[in-house]
Amino acid sequence: MYAIIEFGGKQYRVEEGQTLYTEKINGVDEGAGYVFDRVIFVKDENGSKIGKPYVEGAKVSAEVVEHGKDEKLHIIKFEGRKQYRRKIGHRQHFTVVKIGKIEG
Repeated sequence: MYAIIEFGGKQYRVEEGQTLYTEKINGVDEGAGYVFDRVIFVKDENGSKIGKPYVEGAKVSAEVVEHGKDEKLHIIKFEGRKQYRRKIGHRQHFTVVKIGKIEG
């Protein structure tokens, strides 16, 4: 059984027991539960359900494992002969969730 969910402008294929790295989920503590309600597709032993745009009554429950930051990315802007150099960094926040039950 698996489902395709939409979260943070991206689509993820998830199965029960899977660990998923997503964009940061604000306002949820580690160890707390979270429900993804934007389910696009569900496949189970009875068949498959396709949403228009979302499957009605379908949801994916998950547990928040941790919050963190990715490694630093360095962004360098450079223009030759113009004395223009910029170096900035960025660390993206993420949330790790463990997929629990898929209902739909």
